[in-house]
Amino acid sequence: MFLFRKFKEIKFLLNGGKLINGNNIIIKNEGIAKKIKWDISGNDIKIEIHKNAKIENVKIYIRGNSHHLIIGENSCISGGDFWFEDNGCEIAIGKYTTIESAHFAATENNSSIIIGEDCMLSTKIEIRTGDSHSIINNTTKKRINPPADVVIGNHVWIGANATVLKGVKIGDESIIAAGSIVTKQFPSNVVIAGIPAKVIKQDINWVRERINDY
Repeated sequence: MFLFRKFKEIKFLLNGGKLINGNNIIIKNEGIAKKIKWDISGNDIKIEIHKNAKIENVKIYIRGNSHHLIIGENSCISGGDFWFEDNGCEIAIGKYTTIESAHFAATENNSSIIIGEDCMLSTKIEIRTGDSHSIINNTTKKRINPPADVVIGNHVWIGANATVLKGVKIGDESIIAAGSIVTKQFPSNVVIAGIPAKVIKQDINWVRERINDY
């Protein structure tokens, strides 16, 4: 377990020359963290890796202030990155969730990505809370593409190469098919697929084990 807490300006190198720079950065590890690339610049940052969680081959990139990353107990993350920009963002991974590789991007003020418990995420998944750039109405001169939170329920399976965009909410026990682009909310116990994703099966559930009784 390691814990470092700095209340003064800090600049130091960790794990292969990655910079950590800022005030009041708290990193608490109660699990197993290997081959993490840290690139942090900001203030009031909190990272929690909870009991028995395993996280490796991951980049943690943070710019801005008051961000919070939570890796739930007994979860397992084998690759990808966590990307924070602006201020006040949160990314939380529920306990017993497994992730092969994913890009999580909370890139605009006060936005969050919440992944429920016992979810199963395959490879090359992208989940983001915003577009990272502004679309402007020519008449009003105001921005028209605000960020929105992403909430994935408990026991949700997300297939390879799926993209989940801002404002999406997925109910418990559902499945997002490989290669889908999800742009809106969906209920529990459904399979969604396509570009953009739509419901293709209802009243389903899933288990991690392969069952040969069809």
